[in-house]
Amino acid sequence: MSGQNNRFATALMKALEKKNLEGFDYLEFKQSVGRLTEIGMDLDTAINSAFITGSSVGLTKEKLIKTAQYYADVLQDEKAQFMRSLEKHLVDNVEGKAKQTGELKKKIANWESKIEELQKQIEAAKAQIEAADSQISAARTKAEENQKGFDEALEVITNTIQQDVADIRRVLS
Repeated sequence: MSGQNNRFATALMKALEKKNLEGFDYLEFKQSVGRLTEIGMDLDTAINSAFITGSSVGLTKEKLIKTAQYYADVLQDEKAQFMRSLEKHLVDNVEGKAKQTGELKKKIANWESKIEELQKQIEAAKAQIEAADSQISAARTKAEENQKGFDEALEVITNTIQQDVADIRRVLS
């Protein structure tokens, strides 16, 4: 993942930690499986070992799958919040700037009908429009990059959860 995507992945993981349920559930199971595979254990054995450990404190296959879905839902809530924030950003930084440039263009038309004394004001407004157009373009590009990065991070984490659920179902059937 790129640095931008790592930032989103980190934010998503913090959201999961913030919504972490009490007790041993999918998140603790996932961390346990991760630690076991890091020390060289194959995935199936790691899943079984982590499940056996979790089952000693009340973890069931059903609870594991149910809490995995809960965390997938948490991620979807994060996406909805992100999209609301992105929309606000676009409204504030794109639509607001576009409105501002439209108003400045009207002023320019009025100023051009006046005597040459107002020419300096017209040139200043034109420069402001160019800067606003540049800001609009940069804001759109940044918003698109952010959405792409968020979607990529979300897809990676969601796919991991789905694969984990498939592995849990396969291994613990």
